[in-house]
Amino acid sequence: MRKKNLSASLSLLLPLVALLTPQLSVSTTVAGPAPALRPQGDPSIVGAWSPLTTLNSISSGPIVAIHTHLLPNGKVLVFTRQQAPDGNDNVNGFSRTYVWDPATNSVTSEAFNGTTNLFCSGHAFIHDGRLLVTGGHLGADGRGEPDANFYDWNTGAWSAAASMGRGRWYPSNVILGNSEMLVDAGTDENGGFNNQPQVWQTNNTWRPLSSAPDPHGNTYPWLHLAPNGQVFHSGPGQSANYLRTSGTGQWTFVDNNSVGNRDAGTAVTYDDGKVLIMGGGGATMASLPRRECEMINLNVSPVISTTETSVAPAPRWRRVGNMAFGRRQLNATLLPDGTVLVTGGTSSPGSDEPSGAILAAEIYNPDTEAWSTMASMQAKRLYHSTALLLPDGRVFSAGGGFPPGPGDPNHHPDYEIYSPPYLFKGPRPTITAAPSEVALNTNFFITTPDAASISKVTMIRLGSVTHAINQNQRMTQLVFRAQPGGLEVQFPGGANLTPSGHYMLFLVNSNGVPSVASIVKISFQTTGSNSIDDARYFVRMHYQDFLERDPINAADREGLVFWTRNITQCINDAACRDVKRRDVSNAFWSSTDFRSRPDVIADGLVNPPGSPTTYNNHQFIRYCYRIYLRREPDASGWAFWENDLNRDNNYKRIERAFLVSGEYRNRFHKP
Repeated sequence: MRKKNLSASLSLLLPLVALLTPQLSVSTTVAGPAPALRPQGDPSIVGAWSPLTTLNSISSGPIVAIHTHLLPNGKVLVFTRQQAPDGNDNVNGFSRTYVWDPATNSVTSEAFNGTTNLFCSGHAFIHDGRLLVTGGHLGADGRGEPDANFYDWNTGAWSAAASMGRGRWYPSNVILGNSEMLVDAGTDENGGFNNQPQVWQTNNTWRPLSSAPDPHGNTYPWLHLAPNGQVFHSGPGQSANYLRTSGTGQWTFVDNNSVGNRDAGTAVTYDDGKVLIMGGGGATMASLPRRECEMINLNVSPVISTTETSVAPAPRWRRVGNMAFGRRQLNATLLPDGTVLVTGGTSSPGSDEPSGAILAAEIYNPDTEAWSTMASMQAKRLYHSTALLLPDGRVFSAGGGFPPGPGDPNHHPDYEIYSPPYLFKGPRPTITAAPSEVALNTNFFITTPDAASISKVTMIRLGSVTHAINQNQRMTQLVFRAQPGGLEVQFPGGANLTPSGHYMLFLVNSNGVPSVASIVKISFQTTGSNSIDDARYFVRMHYQDFLERDPINAADREGLVFWTRNITQCINDAACRDVKRRDVSNAFWSSTDFRSRPDVIADGLVNPPGSPTTYNNHQFIRYCYRIYLRREPDASGWAFWENDLNRDNNYKRIERAFLVSGEYRNRFHKP
């Protein structure tokens, strides 16, 4: 953090500023053509960057894009550090904000917030597409605003949300499965750490998590909605924890990452329940930024316990491939093909040292867990830089400076746009029609002439990024099947996998080329529905519960799709889905991989061919407890279910009883 002395009061100046800046004005300037690309090698391998372009406002000159957000209409909202007319940048009580249109390559409107300096705030989109901005800059670095504000993309105007009651400077927001929003951390009006998490509720009130003071002390913490409905805190400190947001809250330790502090690094949720952390510094700013990257799978089944309640947390950090460059002050952006783009940052010691600026981008492939070096940008994108995925699959990279880093006198009121390699690999699939709004656990149709070539349908939540962390982006893959005229797509079944709000929906063909996105809204929901109701998640957990592995190899990925489709063929028929889920579960019981497990063989679970029953019923009940409930059976339960099974040897009936049991379902939903 940079500390500056509090400037003199601007109470007399602010009314004048408000009068000089209208609430909303619209540009009538016609923009020039989109910038041409700058080739650097084969763009189908390394991608290509556009030339450097100044980000000009309508009324107040060039803009350093410190906070950037993709709106549901495909435009980009930007705000920055505020300056008074005398050049003083430690002001409070107002913000100018700007909307940049990728279609015209220009700022097309401006909105004035006359109550709050939004610089250094937290932000994410709520269920209806409004941006909820928490805190801000109370006249000096390190002093936080107690205000919360909404930006409405429909009207282009700001309005006040309920006050948080205590200031936050450098907080983070994250959407919850029940459409509420968690805000955590930051520094308050007096510069002290605000360790009180709060939940914004859909009636526009705040609920403090009074039993869960934040133990980390991190500003701009990396927060992720986990499949179990809790919030996972992945960094930048070494300790990772779950936060239960129901009631008065509760923290639970999960694991320590393997390398320690990752100050000014970053993190993404790149698939359901999978988090990647990368870069950042060490214990002090004098340390070299890190190349090391780690992932954690929050879907992993708990270890089998000998008691009903004492189940140790199973997720563990695991090292994956290193980046080519150590980076501090980097940005990470999810791409529609499932990869992760990293841009900017510095490899030198110090919080913002431009001598080590990294111009080359890198892309992480989750299938290989390796990085590839891409084309290089022109500008140094360090502290206060941002990167944002656009609906056409390109990445907007902007900002940096304001104030500039040591050794670099320049602000960066400009941007470059990166076109990833997939945009140079042939024709793009097209979406002719898609619904504008869908509900969870329903099927819908996408009209496309390219149905036969589609290999993936992905959704990425609209980005909202500042200070090296995107507080809104997350990705999920959808299950689909080709039909005449397009694709029948199964929408996710769990609000903790795809919470309410707006997403970019992409079709990706067999060459890895994405369509231009259709922006789709997930309907408002007030309960965080159980992730196990999602067909893909249900099958994924069967791979882990029965086969003790995540379905990430090529054969398992095909199996994941096959068995998920077996359930989603029911369209919107809940009774049919219930039967198919039983059938899928029974198929895992019958699989060679399961029956070859050493413990299954040692326990004599499967009877020899020709036996009157398929399984040793005593052991079958034991394995129902072990697989579905992840614990050894209690004596009374074991005896009850064994007697019940012995009546008719109907294994599917017993399987269903465990699948619909509260104890099984509660494994996956603990908000």
